[in-house]
Amino acid sequence: MRTIRAWLIGACASFALLTPAVHADNQADHLRDLAKQAHAQGALDQEAEYLCQAASLDPQKYSKKCERARAEVARQLDEFKGLLGTGQFELQHKDYQGAVRDLSKIRFGPLAQQAQALIAEAKSALAQPSADAAGAAALNLALAAYQQGDFNTAVSQASQVHSPNLQSKAQQLLTNIKVYQDTMSAGDALANKGDYKGAEEKYTFAVKINANGPGNPADKLRQTDALLQKQTVAQQPVQEPAAKPAQPKVNYAAMVKSDLAQASADEARGDLKGALQAFDSALALDGRQAEARAGRQRVLSELQKNKKELEQSLADGVLSYYASDFAHANEALSLYLSGSDMRSQGVAHFYLAASLLSQAILADSRSEGQASDLRQKAQQQFQLARQARYNPVETLISPKILAEWAKSESEP
Repeated sequence: MRTIRAWLIGACASFALLTPAVHADNQADHLRDLAKQAHAQGALDQEAEYLCQAASLDPQKYSKKCERARAEVARQLDEFKGLLGTGQFELQHKDYQGAVRDLSKIRFGPLAQQAQALIAEAKSALAQPSADAAGAAALNLALAAYQQGDFNTAVSQASQVHSPNLQSKAQQLLTNIKVYQDTMSAGDALANKGDYKGAEEKYTFAVKINANGPGNPADKLRQTDALLQKQTVAQQPVQEPAAKPAQPKVNYAAMVKSDLAQASADEARGDLKGALQAFDSALALDGRQAEARAGRQRVLSELQKNKKELEQSLADGVLSYYASDFAHANEALSLYLSGSDMRSQGVAHFYLAASLLSQAILADSRSEGQASDLRQKAQQQFQLARQARYNPVETLISPKILAEWAKSESEP
């Protein structure tokens, strides 16, 4: 009996000692399961916390797991610092999708709340139309209106372009309109005073800027040309008794037809610049000629798509400037600037200004009005070159040009 009693007492004591150990094992396993769930959710800090609690209950089984988990948390927290910096940079530079992508990787730790706030800011920006997108839409409408000769709409739309990436293009369009309007006004004033030669020069330049512009410069050019011929004939001394031969009548229709044929041939063999010149020549004679207008727009669109062709126009323009072929320089550089996203706009604006200024310097004293206009246009182009942050190589530029360039820095 005493033996049985002693055995029962020993068994009870062993069971009492075994119960806490079993409970500890169960609690450690439960913490392990919680750690797995935290890992699956990306909460590595919580995973480490659970594993280290389990290690306090079962060091032999969970101590190394606790150490590894803490080391991984430390590594991730260090990586999160870099991700936060990257996300802030992307947000500042309006790369909202990149900011959301990188900041979303910060899943725990002291930077998580700040990352979530930045993610909310980026998502809010993505939900709104960007200034670039709105500006691009307004600029496209402005360009379309400008090509159709609707300057009021063009000015209204271009004034709505607020994106820094597009403002230089909008400003160039507004400058073209201002130059066109000033040129047409000057032509009208000269024509009213009977200076048909001066008026003819103005209307010719206006046609080159925009043959479809208001006031119909091509028609005025034809009318002025006819008046100039009559004026020339009237001023010629009468020679007696020899009869003066009759002036041949200019066949504008035949000239337009010839220009269209030349344009078609140039376009067919891929000489887009030649085709554009021929279409412009036809429009100078008849600004409403439908085939010439459509062809000019088609060729100009192709040229604007052809980056290599436009880059060549820049080179041609600069070389023509140094060869003192200023008319060709003006045409080639203006063609380059018609491109939608050319990388060297500052160069083109500067050399177009230099070409215009050279023409003003060479103008004789009887063309003071023309010289003044050219200087004004040159200063406008210098301003656009400065906006594009262009700095000329001064050793390649004449002192007179550099002096005018320096003036543009102080002008608004």
